Amino acid sequence: MAKVGSQTAKCSPEECRHIARQASTIHPVLDDPQVITQRARVFQALGNETRLKILGLLSVRELCTCDVAMALGAAASTLAHHLRMLVEAGLIVARQEGKFTLYSLNTSLIRRHRVLETRAKPNDDPSRRQPDHEGRPAMEARK
Repeated sequence: MAKVGSQTAKCSPEECRHIARQASTIHPVLDDPQVITQRARVFQALGNETRLKILGLLSVRELCTCDVAMALGAAASTLAHHLRMLVEAGLIVARQEGKFTLYSLNTSLIRRHRVLETRAKPNDDPSRRQPDHEGRPAMEARK
């Protein structure tokens, strides 16, 4: 055991360095600051109930801010911050359509981080889903 400050560490400095090398070998992304920063952004974005609810809504279909606000019973101004964090983390994608900003899931990142556990509904018929705010049919379920 080695002494670190006023506490006793359970491994020597050499052992701790060896553990750090092993961790880097097992998880090479730990040595890539860009990857670490991006992953931290993802997990920070996921650490909020409202943002998780937004992801759940967007798993059904693409929505504009006003639709998300109505579904959650929240002010659009409050949701702007949450939506921006989700976009910056890469979890959702924003696209402009006329005066609306529409948001959808970045399904590859959602799948990679296993953000939303899904359970197929036996009677899930995409044709019975509600149309979007412009009357278009709902998007098919994302696989």
